[in-house]
Parts: sequence; structure tokens; C-alpha cells
Amino acid sequence: MNNILPEELKQLAAVFPSPLYVVGGTVRDYIAGLIPAVRDWDICAPAPFSRVLECAQSLGFTLTAQYAATGSLKLTFGGVGYEFTSFRTDTYSGCGHAPEKVVFTDDICADARRRDFTCNAVYYDICAGQFVDPLGGIEHIRARKLVPCAPAAKLFSEDAQRILRLARFAGELNFVADDECVFAARDCADGLSGLSPAISWRELSAMFGADEKYGLAGGCKRSLGVLDQTGALGCVFPAVAALGQNAVARAVAAAGRAPAGLRLHAFLYALGGQKAEEALEVYPLPKQFRIHLSRLIDAARFAGRGTKVRAFVRENNDVFGDVCAIRREMKEEGVPMNAADLAVRGEDLINAGVPQAKTGQAIAFLLDKCLKDGSLNNKTALIALAKQHYRVK
Repeated sequence: MNNILPEELKQLAAVFPSPLYVVGGTVRDYIAGLIPAVRDWDICAPAPFSRVLECAQSLGFTLTAQYAATGSLKLTFGGVGYEFTSFRTDTYSGCGHAPEKVVFTDDICADARRRDFTCNAVYYDICAGQFVDPLGGIEHIRARKLVPCAPAAKLFSEDAQRILRLARFAGELNFVADDECVFAARDCADGLSGLSPAISWRELSAMFGADEKYGLAGGCKRSLGVLDQTGALGCVFPAVAALGQNAVARAVAAAGRAPAGLRLHAFLYALGGQKAEEALEVYPLPKQFRIHLSRLIDAARFAGRGTKVRAFVRENNDVFGDVCAIRREMKEEGVPMNAADLAVRGEDLINAGVPQAKTGQAIAFLLDKCLKDGSLNNKTALIALAKQHYRVK
């Protein structure tokens, strides 16, 4: 793993007085043979964060945030971000996301047990060039399993976000959650109501983009399937709770079939009408996003690719972009999306004898004609159509 480590991280480990470890997603991905677009550099040590900060700043690292209560630092070097955390144990109260009590330790096993899944609790000692695996995570990574670091009931009751992480990892990594995780998550799913909408939405957004994280097809469908299996889907999308299982299965399948960027839209459209609007009520989404979403859902209601849907695509061209198959088809055929795309201008029509007062109508008429046949978008054909329509000799 030494070959993927940034040089500045190796230098930090070399001057640090105790072992410095990489932990979490980057170690897991390396063992699993997965390559993300951007690596997350989570580092840790049995040492106070102040000591790490002193060493890091002496090498040119920049501090961007520090959290004394959890012994955490956020650092950057050359545009690369790092997050350091001192070895610790956490105690939670209820289903809150943040620990109520933190105790710092030099015991790597204790630090590992506070983490969510064993695949994320494998450490890499930078100077020694060795993996340290207190909980058997390497075996679970190779078996593509999501196994809890602590009893699953404790894991999810302490922090309900871990239920969402379970679903996200299942989708992104194509790992399988063990039965203990699924049953315990189902028992603790009500705790999701205690998460902030922003945290829930961040996890959900990642699930709808799960296929793209590592290029593993079917990721979104896997994530939503785990949410459904654990009963969490109805907690994060309350509108789903009132639907029958067949309707939910159709929505999950629709999201799985949709192209990147349209999976959320496909999922909500499959929920239908009012349910689609209700599903997002709890989340603090920008107004423009909601408008965009509503228009795309409306577009999906057209059944087919005839003139009617083409007219809709033209009128909503800004919504679809190059991810819309209909728009690509029209562009390839040469169908003009607006007046600027037409091969004639108003003055061409006036010179051909079309009354000046009718040029706006004539442009609209020609756009509609080209919907049926993009090959008509040439100056000779368009002028001939306009002259015929307005009976110009």
C-alpha cells in the first residue's frame, strides 16, 4: 500500500514520535482492489491531536478545522485533505449521531471497536509498512461482507446514521450485509428520525450515485434494497411507508434502471403524483432543484417518443441536458431545439413573401414541422414549407 501514499504523509509519519496509521475507506479499497476517483485520507495514532498538529505544521500542512472534544483535525497539503483522529472510545446516549462521552486511549483494539464495520477498521502502519487488523476486517473485505465492529444492536442504537452507511456501502462496494446487521437495523430504524435532514440527505444522495463511486453497476438498486429490507426506506422517505410492497419494489427497480443523474427522479416518479412531492418534504433542498425535479418527473409521464414528447422536450430543453436519450436522438436527427437552431431567420421568411406580422407564427410552425422530421431543417425546405403554409407564390 506504500505505493499509493502521498509523499507528505510518509514524511509526517517519519517525524512523528509514535506509529501513524491510515485507516478506513482507503485501506479497505486498497485491499478490495477498488479505485475511487478521490481517496479519503483518514489517519490516526495513539497520541494527542496537538502533537500531530505540531508535526504537520512544521512540514507545511495547513490546519482547516480542529475538534478538541473528539481529538480530530482536518489538514490539507497541496490540495489534498487529511483527517486525523486520536485513538479513542465513544459512549452514546439514545440514537444521537455524536458521542456523549469520549475517552482517549492507546489501545488500537479499543479504537477499532468504536468504528462501524470491520472493513473500515483495518489499519496500515505507514512507517512499518504493515496492516494491523484487530477485528478480522481483511477476511471480511475479501469475502465482500459488512460485519459490525460491535454487536449490531448496539452499533445501530448508538448512531442511526450507521444504518444509512450500511445501505450505502452495500451499494457502492457490492458488499453483503450479514443477517445480524439486517435484523438489528430493522429494530433500530425508528432512530433515523433523530438524524438531521442534512445528514440523511447526504447519505441518500450518495446511494443514488452508488454505481459511479467505483463503477460497480447496480449500486443504487442494492442500496435502496437494503433500506427497504431494513425498514429504513419508509423512515427516510415517509411517503413510502403508506405504499404496498409491490409499489416500493417498482420504485426501487425504476431507480436501478435509470441512467446516472436521473435515478432519484425515476424513483420519485415511480412513487407517483403526490407521493413524489411528499417524499422530499423533510429535506432542505434548493428551490431550483425541486423545480428541476418536478419538471423531469412531468417529462417522464409521456409514454413514447412521438411528436407530443418531442414538443415537451423542446419546451424543457434546459432541464434534460445530454443525459436525456430523447434529446440525444433529436439532436442526432438535426431537430432544432429553438428558433436559433432553425436554418432560416425571420428576414429570410419576409424576403420569401411571408407577412412580417406572421414571422413569429411561421417560426413556431417550422419548429413543429421539424419535430417530425429533423431533415427538414435546411433553408430551402423551410422556406418552401412556409410559403406553402401562407400560400405565398
